[in-house]
Amino acid sequence: SRDIDRQDYPHYFLKEISEAPVSIEKTLINRWKIDNKDKEKYIINLNEKELPDKLINLFKNNKIKKIYFIGQGTAGIAATVCSDILNYYLNKPCFQILSARASEFSGFILNESDHSNIMEDTLVIAISQSGTTTDTNRAVDMVKKKGAHTLAIVNRRDSDITFKVDGVIYTSNGRDIEMSVASTKAFYSQIIAGAVLGLNIVATTGYRTDYFITQEIRQLLKIPDIMRKILFKKKEIEKSAKKTAGRKMHWAAVGSGPNKASADEIRIKLSELCYKTISSDYVEDKKHIDLSSEPLIIV
Repeated sequence: SRDIDRQDYPHYFLKEISEAPVSIEKTLINRWKIDNKDKEKYIINLNEKELPDKLINLFKNNKIKKIYFIGQGTAGIAATVCSDILNYYLNKPCFQILSARASEFSGFILNESDHSNIMEDTLVIAISQSGTTTDTNRAVDMVKKKGAHTLAIVNRRDSDITFKVDGVIYTSNGRDIEMSVASTKAFYSQIIAGAVLGLNIVATTGYRTDYFITQEIRQLLKIPDIMRKILFKKKEIEKSAKKTAGRKMHWAAVGSGPNKASADEIRIKLSELCYKTISSDYVEDKKHIDLSSEPLIIV
């Protein structure tokens, strides 16, 4: 019952946004450590159940060539972000790193006629909050039949997907319940878990220096406090929202590069909470559209 206690918050959505920094801190616990010999060096510390030795050896021997992040809804957006992060970390054309909605992945990327070991050089990382998303779990079943290796980033311990994959990285403490329809703290934690996994992969392959990995871990550790600074500006944000959003009938969200995923997630959040049809687009494409039709644009 303590997990669903609304405390002093007026609604669950605000409570769960406010708990996001703590969820990230819990996701990072025991997933990094300081090197015993060099106190300035930070190391990623995923265990056998999270990233099996079998997978580590495949990376070391260059047997993994393709990495797919999949998910549905908000988890699908998190998959896009994790893919962008890993592309930045690896930065090697020899790896094909992509993201896809699980339903699109199983429906249009996989072929039933393909032979049973066609994906033996592929790692599929499924992201889910509940671990019971039908589209995601079905896609995992399908890729395993094609010889793929699988991992899951999930919030719920012993959920369906955890019994299907080779390794599981739990977000937060593996039981961080969200009552609000719009997932927030799980979304942020999924991205952090994906970044931690990405750093473990580049450490294993040796494509990045110890200094780079140390700096990235330090950046991840700073994120909760940066989020708290934003949350501390609640009153300012509320004032801005009342001044702008409440006066406009039509809204749109735009972004470029990795920030396009943020625009996509804003679109989901506003659609779920405000019951509005909201577009998400690339900043550059907006110059081809009559902007007078969308008075409020969130960049």
